[in-house]
Amino acid sequence: MKEDMFKNMTLIDLSVPIYNDAPIWSAEPRCIVHNWFIIGRNRGQEERINMKYFCMSGHQGTHIDAPYHLNNEGVKLDEIPLNRFMGWCKVLDFTDKKLGDHYNPDDFIKKNVQKGDNILIHTGWDKFFDPFDEKYFNMDHPHFSEDAINWILDNKIGILGMDTPSTDPALIDHPKIFKNREDFPIVIELLTNLDKIVDKEVYLIALPINVKEGDGSWIRAVCFVPNDS
Repeated sequence: MKEDMFKNMTLIDLSVPIYNDAPIWSAEPRCIVHNWFIIGRNRGQEERINMKYFCMSGHQGTHIDAPYHLNNEGVKLDEIPLNRFMGWCKVLDFTDKKLGDHYNPDDFIKKNVQKGDNILIHTGWDKFFDPFDEKYFNMDHPHFSEDAINWILDNKIGILGMDTPSTDPALIDHPKIFKNREDFPIVIELLTNLDKIVDKEVYLIALPINVKEGDGSWIRAVCFVPNDS
């Protein structure tokens, strides 16, 4: 029997919870989680099962953006190979970034990010999500400069995850991430608990729902951390 590669690792959940009226961008549809059936409730006949009804966009909670989200010619969610949603990631400490700050190419060069790396960006911004503070969705939260987005593309970063709501909330430079049908990073937004793994290398699994022609999907992002790291 092959040795379990995860047996000497600790599992960490990196996903924010989904619940009724969970925080959203102002323009997004309200997140609805409704008890459709409740065991024992009687409305003409006794209900025999519990079943929740969900109504939410694919970009609420911890989620992935597919290139089709911002580019009609972009790759759709179900066209992306599953192995692209997992792999070893470097968790970078950017807690020095505040409201109005950008990530710049030098930030990644100084942290020894190499061509083809997968990276998760820890700013601590998720502290504004639960309990919710409106600052979380401030359009000027730490995000990428145009030069930084170009650097990410030029260096073929495979996974780009963050504990903030967007790479570029004004959508000025964000679409450039998806300009090419092949060389695009897997963009993961609204991560949490990165403080538990900052400055480590972890194995991330962030599988989306199998949505046909999807532009994005909520995910259960988890990572495995080597116990000796």
